[in-house]
Amino acid sequence: MKIARTIGLVMLMLAMVSSMSFAVKPSKSLIVNSAHDLRAGFAQYGYNTYALCNYCHIAHKVAASTYPANIGPLLWNHTLSSVTAYGVYTSDIFQAYGTDIADLGPLNTGAYQTSNMCLSCHDGTVAIASFYDYADAQALNGKEYGSGNTGFTNMPSDAVIKDLTNTHPVNFTYYNASWIPQAGVLAPANASSVDGAGAVPLENGKMQCWTCHDAHNGGSSIFEQNFPTQASGTFCTYCHL
Repeated sequence: MKIARTIGLVMLMLAMVSSMSFAVKPSKSLIVNSAHDLRAGFAQYGYNTYALCNYCHIAHKVAASTYPANIGPLLWNHTLSSVTAYGVYTSDIFQAYGTDIADLGPLNTGAYQTSNMCLSCHDGTVAIASFYDYADAQALNGKEYGSGNTGFTNMPSDAVIKDLTNTHPVNFTYYNASWIPQAGVLAPANASSVDGAGAVPLENGKMQCWTCHDAHNGGSSIFEQNFPTQASGTFCTYCHL
């Protein structure tokens, strides 16, 4: 009888595990022909010497004078914003719990976060063609990138974030935060990800832009992470219960 009960428990556990939904990271190939695939925009001016990934990453940094001593993670190849004050979101429940992002500073300060990589383009203060190592960068100065009136010195206005007081906060401590029950949000599984499997990542327990957005996921119009399956609503309902 005891053996039968044990076998029954094992089978139940296996059934539960098999029914759980685990999100798989989107393939990085989805960036091809997406808004983050910058090759076509540059190629129209004859500047097509860069490969797909080089607009953001540089595999071989051979010219030491063209990049900071501390290039930071992911072999970043784009000049970072020097802005340190974007404002802080607050509400009746979320009273700016550790959301001051002044420590997002430039990579060469050693105080970088991945959100600064996103903001190096999306705060609209750095030219799209501002690379650490790009032979044609000077020639591109002042040229128009892409369609419409978007220039190399500008990000499209609907993609610029200079004020975080009215947007979802980033760079705040989410893992083990005391305010989680009051805010009615999902408690993260660990300091590295909300889901525990890395599909919804955290950075040292903090939420950053890449917690919700995957810059390579061109299969989505807003480049979202592949969140675990939700019963209803958008991926917002994964954390906001």
